[in-house]
Amino acid sequence: MRPAFLPRALGITYSQVVYRAVVVCGRERGAYFVRSDADNALIVLAGNALTFFRFHRADATWSFSAGTTRFSLRPRGAEAAGIDAEYDLANAKDQMPATSRFATLDRAQCFLTELYVAFGTKRRDGSVDAVRIQRNDWRSMVVRDQVGSYEAMKSGVLFGPGEAELDSIFYVERLNYHWHRGIIVDAS
Repeated sequence: MRPAFLPRALGITYSQVVYRAVVVCGRERGAYFVRSDADNALIVLAGNALTFFRFHRADATWSFSAGTTRFSLRPRGAEAAGIDAEYDLANAKDQMPATSRFATLDRAQCFLTELYVAFGTKRRDGSVDAVRIQRNDWRSMVVRDQVGSYEAMKSGVLFGPGEAELDSIFYVERLNYHWHRGIIVDAS
């Protein structure tokens, strides 16, 4: 991550977990950032000062071996939003699990990832902060999580027990993002 005017060598690499909801503002579909966890103090500080992405400081650990990627997230606060996961990349598929609410990967990807604007909360005057993105095309693959512990989905941080269930997990490589300067849009 870096401001566009800085050379790539001065960018910051960090891990971020984003919990977002698909929303409609006016007539446009986009994302609403419910919570973001990041393992870089500067990103958390700048993110909370400059965006509405609700950053929290966390420790993230990755490990890789023969087709398996392990990931652990531990928020620094008292929130029960930890993650323990072991992704089976060797058996990534282009088909949704039979239990998914989406019939095909294309439908899931269209609904969940074809979003090019993030919206903040509605202001008193009815307007909303918005940030548009420009990015490369994504080609997602569905992966299985062999551990599957996502505390925020049941601990009360985001959802209580039984209020949410994991539909599927997507793996995407080579994500290129360009965030544009924030604007204010009419929410009606």
